[in-house]
Amino acid sequence: MSSNNNSVSNLTYSFGWSLALCSVLNALLVVAKEKSPKLQALMKSAAGHHWIAHSAIIILLFVVFGWIFASAAKNRGPNSTLNSLIKIIFAGVIAGVAIIVGFYLFAD
Repeated sequence: MSSNNNSVSNLTYSFGWSLALCSVLNALLVVAKEKSPKLQALMKSAAGHHWIAHSAIIILLFVVFGWIFASAAKNRGPNSTLNSLIKIIFAGVIAGVAIIVGFYLFAD
């Protein structure tokens, strides 16, 4: 990829957005499990351990949202840049980390 043409494909861009969104959803699920013993017990009974269910849910959401975003962007040209995608992913990951750290520092 040259510095003059750093556009990314619609599929890459769509799954990048899915990664950013799922980073936030992952953090929210961590908080929800910590605040709801019933939810944690339900997830444990469904998969043997709540982290297995947690991982399966997030992976499923990643694939579903990536597919939805890719379907919605099917007719859009590859005009999204790698730099904008990196910023989106970075923002999603930082938001997820902030939610988890904030919860354990202030709300737990």
